[in-house]
Amino acid sequence: MTAKKFVFVILFTCMAGLAQAQFLKIGGITVQATTTLFVDNGEAKSEECDQLYNVSFKDMMLAHNIYIGGVLNQSQFYQLNSVNRYMNGEITVLKFNALSGRSGMTYSYEIKIDADGKLMSLVCTEESGNKTTYKGGISELKTFKQ
Repeated sequence: MTAKKFVFVILFTCMAGLAQAQFLKIGGITVQATTTLFVDNGEAKSEECDQLYNVSFKDMMLAHNIYIGGVLNQSQFYQLNSVNRYMNGEITVLKFNALSGRSGMTYSYEIKIDADGKLMSLVCTEESGNKTTYKGGISELKTFKQ
């Protein structure tokens, strides 16, 4: 292999790694949930939904908005803690807990993003162990703290 080819391969590999790791350093992310997947009496089910999860890792806040018929029905803030970000192969995994100031309950979240920057899933686990999986789209959230 020539020196030029070797340098090109090294640069390409480094750039591919940086592109995948871009979500590890993201300050915030918005998930637009359009489908809910859940288990009801042992049966897997799915339903359409219209929810926004605005997660600011820099501000340590989560804003969850639920829309019904295109109209905002519920909106609540949560305080983040235990944020963990890592790569699992080519998949970016963002795990965190969110504390509700209203109920005092803590919810565990896991967001998976594929190598192309598309949402694979957002999984919410309640304290009871019940899990709900959301599918939809993502975009970068512009946080208050820069």
